[in-house]
Amino acid sequence: MEWSARPELEQRLQNRLQQWELTPQRPLLVAYSGGSDSTALLAALVALEYPVHALHVDHGWHAQSPVWADFCVTQTQAMGVPCTVLYLPPDTTGEGPEDQARRGRYAVLTEQLQEGDILLTAQHQQDQAETFLLQLLRGTGIAGLAAMPWQKPLGKGQLLRPLLQVPKSVIRDYLQQKNLPYLQDPANQDPRFDRVRVRQQLLPLLQEMGWAHAPGTLARTAENMGDVYALVEDWFTIQWERHRTAFPQLREDAVSLEFLRKLTPALQRMFLRGWLQKLRVPLPSQARLTILQQALDSGLGRRIQWAGAACWLQGQTLYLWRSSDFTGDWQEGPWQSDSALPFAGWECQKVEALPSGSAHQALSAAFSEETLCWRRRQPGELVRMSTGTHRPLKKILLEAAVPPDWRAHIPLLWDTHGHLLLIPGFYTAPWARAAFGTAALCFIRR
Repeated sequence: MEWSARPELEQRLQNRLQQWELTPQRPLLVAYSGGSDSTALLAALVALEYPVHALHVDHGWHAQSPVWADFCVTQTQAMGVPCTVLYLPPDTTGEGPEDQARRGRYAVLTEQLQEGDILLTAQHQQDQAETFLLQLLRGTGIAGLAAMPWQKPLGKGQLLRPLLQVPKSVIRDYLQQKNLPYLQDPANQDPRFDRVRVRQQLLPLLQEMGWAHAPGTLARTAENMGDVYALVEDWFTIQWERHRTAFPQLREDAVSLEFLRKLTPALQRMFLRGWLQKLRVPLPSQARLTILQQALDSGLGRRIQWAGAACWLQGQTLYLWRSSDFTGDWQEGPWQSDSALPFAGWECQKVEALPSGSAHQALSAAFSEETLCWRRRQPGELVRMSTGTHRPLKKILLEAAVPPDWRAHIPLLWDTHGHLLLIPGFYTAPWARAAFGTAALCFIRR
């Protein structure tokens, strides 16, 4: 087919894919719901003779979802495209039905990506405008207002959105020209969902009031905010490296107050947001962030908590921990080389230069001749040091930055002489490090 004779959607799609200089080693993966947008994207890719493989996620939340999955398989077969049906895990979580569906969908799609794989999704210009408005109404920051990026890493591969500048009208015209059948999910018409109300009520109202090109204008604004956000990310990367160089003793979940106080209040907020995003924890509200900033002046042992995470100030350091606090569901008692760890749900991470890869095996190899004991702290307890002196356990817990809520229940590994050997994830006795090799054990909650 002559280039000028191609439908507008195919021309726009080809232009974008050529800008990305795509030379896929394997077929392009396409998130295919069976709806209008993903149907148009899949059909246009086939028309442009790109090798593709469709991925359909069956959410299992609607009585018709198996029928929809069968429809998708039938349609892809008619196009000569292989299709894999995936299923949403029953334990998917989220802030609401929309967020839950999105998180679950991306989770199962991510699992399909291998090194070098590319996943295409069909979000278009109006989707971008809706996302921008939703984030604006939620009072989000720059990251939220940047809405959806054109491309981003996803698992082992890349996620690309080639239709972000394509108006919905172009997609509708393409479906009509090609006479393509597609599904209509009733959830897309349900006004209980925020996005549906923005689509059916807010955007049409803006157009009726004189802003006929509101979807395109809002999508362009989101793209401009994306450029600003990229600058903010670059700034944070530079500042984080400076922080790491100046304070190499601090873990990634700790920030020096000395470093923060050298920044202006606005830059403090930018740095804190970047830090929390780097650690992939939920961001606090603006009010909570302001309280956190005010607490920086005191440097006292103060806790600031929000949904999903909390920060704790101790001395001249700000520590972070997630809301999945340690519950203390484990049994105290002796531990020897032939017995298992007493606390379930933990794993050993980033173990290097150890006799073996698991926490249990490492402990077994390091203290094969010792009788050790796991137990909780006791009030006023003293720790015997290798020099023969004693130190309050409370001070060791503070210096190791064990969160206050954990101190009464976190497992402590002792020997029979009263030496504290290990606080999983926080502390290894200096004299015991040689027994573990060149790296201390790092435990995390699964």
